[in-house]
Amino acid sequence: MRYLSALDLEALVAPAMLVAAIERALRDFAQGQVTVPARQHFDCGDKIVLSMPVIGATAFGAKLVSVVPGNASRGLPVTNGLMMLSDGQSGQPLAVLNAAALTALRTGAVGALALDLIAPASVDRVGIIGTGVQGTWQAIFACAVRPITTVYFVARSEHSAQRFVDAVARRVPAVKLVRCKGAAELLDACPVVIAATTSADPVLPNEPSLLEGKHYLSIGSFRPAMQELPDKVYELAGCIVVDSDAARHEAGDLINPLAAGVLHEANVYHLAQLITGTRSVDVRSTTVFKSVGMALYDLYAASALVAEAQRVGRGTVLESDQRSGGHQ
Repeated sequence: MRYLSALDLEALVAPAMLVAAIERALRDFAQGQVTVPARQHFDCGDKIVLSMPVIGATAFGAKLVSVVPGNASRGLPVTNGLMMLSDGQSGQPLAVLNAAALTALRTGAVGALALDLIAPASVDRVGIIGTGVQGTWQAIFACAVRPITTVYFVARSEHSAQRFVDAVARRVPAVKLVRCKGAAELLDACPVVIAATTSADPVLPNEPSLLEGKHYLSIGSFRPAMQELPDKVYELAGCIVVDSDAARHEAGDLINPLAAGVLHEANVYHLAQLITGTRSVDVRSTTVFKSVGMALYDLYAASALVAEAQRVGRGTVLESDQRSGGHQ
């Protein structure tokens, strides 16, 4: 059994490889080959504990994650946890992975696959609002599915801006990175806007003249009280693509437009439907995608990363207990 740290996972990741793994995940999910129980979500004061099991044809796993906002002031990661991957036939543990890094990478891959389906193939500029870990990997993965020449971004501070520039430049050094003064400037420059924030209020102006005809990915908001994109985006798009049905009751970016009648249930499409061709969106008009994630993506991303780790000998090999055991 292997342990893969955040550094291991970041060294192993090849964006195109993970995007392909996520596409396989959605095809298998559409064919009923994967069981994804509802994730358990526990609020402990200002802390959140999430438990996410998943069972596939050849492997199964479970991710346990904590979200502690107060860690930011302690100089510690806000999100922590582990993912365990096991063999689907024997049940033997194969690997334990850093869950925060795995989540960031697989969300980057999910976002890139969505971008590939909701935006024209000619897109060469992308805008990022929210320059933390999620925004960084969204920018990197977008470059794997589109010929991106320029990444525009909005950052709150010089420190976060420089950290974002350094991280993206390490992965895609040929791409130009341009900091915008605000959302309006970014909208003027970009056909694609990716929001990776936990904002309670929309991070874009609710102005149709600025919003129309563009392609939006909402990545960060994950609670009913959070809404990254303004209602006008959903009104202009007329439909929304989601990566999980849980978005209907977890994310304000879907809950609020549905409650207001801006969107209707019939116009909520699952990403798997776009992959299999049972639904489609018109990339010539306004399109929008909302991610809240699910364990399906963790399983397939972890499997791909562990296979690569085994191939190149990356990670820490842990002692495996092969003794037969009784019932627990």
